[in-house]
Amino acid sequence: MKNKRKVYIWFVTLVVCVPLLAFTVVRYVESNHKLLPYYGENFSEINEKDSKKVGVFEFTNQDGKSLSSKFVEGKIWVACYFFTTCPTICPKMMAGMGDIQHAFPNNDQLKMISFTVDPDKDKTEVLKQYASVRNMNTAQWNLVTGTKKDLYKFARKELTLLATDGDGGPQDFIHSDRLVLIDQNSYIRGYYDGTAPAEVQQLIIDIKKLIK
Repeated sequence: MKNKRKVYIWFVTLVVCVPLLAFTVVRYVESNHKLLPYYGENFSEINEKDSKKVGVFEFTNQDGKSLSSKFVEGKIWVACYFFTTCPTICPKMMAGMGDIQHAFPNNDQLKMISFTVDPDKDKTEVLKQYASVRNMNTAQWNLVTGTKKDLYKFARKELTLLATDGDGGPQDFIHSDRLVLIDQNSYIRGYYDGTAPAEVQQLIIDIKKLIK
């Protein structure tokens, strides 16, 4: 009876575990080899021929120097919006950005830019201290500021982070947890929840796809 029970237990285990293992393997393969889509407004997937390139920009980085779109020209890059005094989603999101940088140390094919949503408070010296405390490699990852109007326009019109319009005025405020993946040709290839470790890891996988 004991032998029959053992056989039964093994049989049930195989019936349950084999399909689960097969499903996990299939999902892993799909995750690593599925082609990345192109994105348009409102996080919608679109055809490559209908996609719009992210436009040029010029802001000021943590060192008080001009940082233009030449910094990311021909590169894969990740963008996000944050502010240094944010107590909620930004610390998690910036930690996620840190995980991305750690996954691609000194890789010149990848650049990262975090745009402040609070330029009145996030002056260059504040951004510089913020970068220093977090040991950011600013050859790869820059924090930028500028006029609120220009920063917000870029978020809405180029990165399409928000569907709502705004004028960049005193009452206008952007608070997005999205990390945006842009390819070497300036097309948006993905949006990810920067506060969710699983999505940050998926972003790392997708960057590797674009590098290949």
